[in-house]
Amino acid sequence: MKRSVTSALLLSAVLGGCATPALVPDASRLAPWTTQLRDSQPEGARLAIYRYRGRPFVFVAATHSTDTESPTFRLIRQAYEKFDFDTAIVEGVKYASGPNPSRLLTYVAESEAVGSFQPAGETVPAVQGALREGAVIWGGEPADSDVLALATGSGVSEADVLGFYVLRNVPQWLQERKIEGPSDPRTTPLVEAALAKNRAALGLGPNTLPDYASWAEWYERTNGRPFGDRFQTEEVGPLADGPHGTNRAGYAISRARDSFLLERVADHLGRGEAVVVVYGASHLPILRPALDAMLGPACYVGTDLSEARAGCRD
Repeated sequence: MKRSVTSALLLSAVLGGCATPALVPDASRLAPWTTQLRDSQPEGARLAIYRYRGRPFVFVAATHSTDTESPTFRLIRQAYEKFDFDTAIVEGVKYASGPNPSRLLTYVAESEAVGSFQPAGETVPAVQGALREGAVIWGGEPADSDVLALATGSGVSEADVLGFYVLRNVPQWLQERKIEGPSDPRTTPLVEAALAKNRAALGLGPNTLPDYASWAEWYERTNGRPFGDRFQTEEVGPLADGPHGTNRAGYAISRARDSFLLERVADHLGRGEAVVVVYGASHLPILRPALDAMLGPACYVGTDLSEARAGCRD
């Protein structure tokens, strides 16, 4: 049964008066995303529930979906039905955009489902659930300048970061039916628009991958074959030991993102807030060792919140 917001806040106030050590996130405990770790994960969406000072922290590990009847959408709905959250942290939006970022709220408000097809994916139920509960919505992403600094510090080039930033859009363009495949002629203008946008976000000059041709050349040089219909979603995975050259850039960027997300979770839980995170499924096994070290073991990890024991759901 969901607790009232009033009783939750009173509990937080009482606990807040106690001397409690601050949460200390340790990014060194993040698990490297290897092929072995990837292959050991169950398929499909799942969630993990932690408790900290009587407040819930729920991580919805989403399988990116545009189907409103999918397990991802169901788990998000379950989380909001069972818990009162103060804070929701969603993927793909900068934390620096502030609370309840207007562009995100407008994007969700304007995204209409057609039957069970929701083009904006799981971001929609994540945001809508938070708005219904009066929870504050934050993006969980670091500033691009911070990602660039951390990634290049680990040995990848500026072109690798920019090229990967653009490449990771391809699965989303396919999912949202903006292109039929990588060889779709609509891919070229999408890539060039993404290059311009991400070049500016990263603070890079106009000569870094200036057009589609240079980006395609970067891709072929990095992955050893031309960009086209042989593209595999795995190429944008953050695999530490992945078979594609682009995996190396993805891994460096992923470490920066997951380190930042871990710190934000610690910040908000440390303020006595009940927190839900909705992120892609691979982020959970990467973060779990660090979350377990910081919060203690999860009280439930699975695919149906109704199966969690009572102490997890209260």
